[in-house]
Amino acid sequence: MSNYSQLSIEERCSIARLREAGQSIRKIAATLDRQPSTIARELKRNAGSKVGYQPAYAQAQANARRWSGTRLERDDALRETILDRLA
Repeated sequence: MSNYSQLSIEERCSIARLREAGQSIRKIAATLDRQPSTIARELKRNAGSKVGYQPAYAQAQANARRWSGTRLERDDALRETILDRLA
């Protein structure tokens, strides 16, 4: 696998289903044709302590991490401060 691609919601659902079935990280990775480190990282980042791994939550978290707007678009206080100083 030379090109990296983000996990899809379907892959995340498969990870959850296989994990609930008691499959190891290496078996899940082989099933999805992904690296074991990708699966381990996904489970570590997106598994809740009480509810476990939820695919919809994991997809939402991944989308939030990919937000590409500027800091001025995200931070209203910063934008107001800069506009006040420029005026």
